[in-house]
Amino acid sequence: MRERMTAVRASISDIISGTYGEDNGPHVISPYGVELRRVVLVGFVVSRFSKEASSEGKRFVSITIDDGTDTIRLKVWGDEDTALLDGVKENILALVIGKIRKFEDETYVVPEIVKEITDPNYMGLHLLERYQAILTRSGVTTPEIVEEGQQILSTSTPKRAAVTGITKQILNYIELHANPQGVHMKDIVAFFE
Repeated sequence: MRERMTAVRASISDIISGTYGEDNGPHVISPYGVELRRVVLVGFVVSRFSKEASSEGKRFVSITIDDGTDTIRLKVWGDEDTALLDGVKENILALVIGKIRKFEDETYVVPEIVKEITDPNYMGLHLLERYQAILTRSGVTTPEIVEEGQQILSTSTPKRAAVTGITKQILNYIELHANPQGVHMKDIVAFFE
């Protein structure tokens, strides 16, 4: 049995602004160099479309989600797959896990899981974990010399502790460099490069 691909946390703009490719299966290379095949997205459901059985006898349902960076459609065909989106309403915050696909000029997601999120703080957690994924998957290593007050991440720490260390470094950087508009992600990535 084939092992399931790990889902990578991403923003919709990572997918839309990335470069789509078909070599070794459909994927997108994000602007930060992260390969996205199976993704985790968090966004608001802004529209829903449903078409009953077509001439081929397949039902079609799509929803559009918006995470503040861009919008993307989730598409499913057939009775079994469309049942996944039947309970999804507009104007909810949703967690989506799915695979990236492209048809003609539209990049979309074929969802595997769509779940309503009731805690609005989850979006902040998703963004922090996305930053962590960008840093670890794009090959950026943590700096040896860090600003005063920041933790130095040792390469000999266990993997679980390393994840916590990177997250703490990102949070420390944001805390030290935040202005009223926040901190731009390009600045965070540039610092850790």
